[in-house]
Amino acid sequence: RQRQMCIRDRDGIVHAVALVAGLIAFSLLLGHVLGSGDLGTFAALAVYAAGYFAMFGFSLAYNMVPPSPLKWVLRRFDHSAIYVMIAGTYTAIVVHFDNVVFAAILAGIVWTGAILGAVVKIALPGRMDGLAVLAYIALGMVGLAAIGPAREALPAPSLVLLVLGGVTYVAGVAFYRWHGLRFHNAIWHLCVAIAAALHFAAVAVAVAG
Repeated sequence: RQRQMCIRDRDGIVHAVALVAGLIAFSLLLGHVLGSGDLGTFAALAVYAAGYFAMFGFSLAYNMVPPSPLKWVLRRFDHSAIYVMIAGTYTAIVVHFDNVVFAAILAGIVWTGAILGAVVKIALPGRMDGLAVLAYIALGMVGLAAIGPAREALPAPSLVLLVLGGVTYVAGVAFYRWHGLRFHNAIWHLCVAIAAALHFAAVAVAVAG
């Protein structure tokens, strides 16, 4: 029991830091964009922020609550929110694309996949968890189809940060699956937090550029 509490404490620290950092960072970024009068970018960033706080908020709640019926419910929303975060990140990126039609199609594909994934997680909890991990990665890899438009629309540092964030997410999956490693879950969440920070930096650079 003490070990479980220790694990929850470490998870809680990672999530709390991510949420506080996100609150500060998104407030500054959204305030900057709103001040510039770019309402389209503001709306895209608001969706992105909603996905960020949904993912880390539900993950914090799920990982901190002890085993109970409530924890099982939170698990559904925790896993579903990952899809929303992925789609929200895409939304914050494609809003900068010059090709509006391509951006809309890409966003539509990603959001369709995210909604379907979230529905499966809520309606069929505990099933196909292994496939869900692959689905998260596959949804993130859809962005490879947008390399051309991304290179034309985004500053080089944004592209580098996006790639680093994606690699960090995928690398974190190894720790998520490494159940024999002590604190593997906390390490996985740390990787997620770092990847999210890299992607936020990529978005911020794109906004500033």
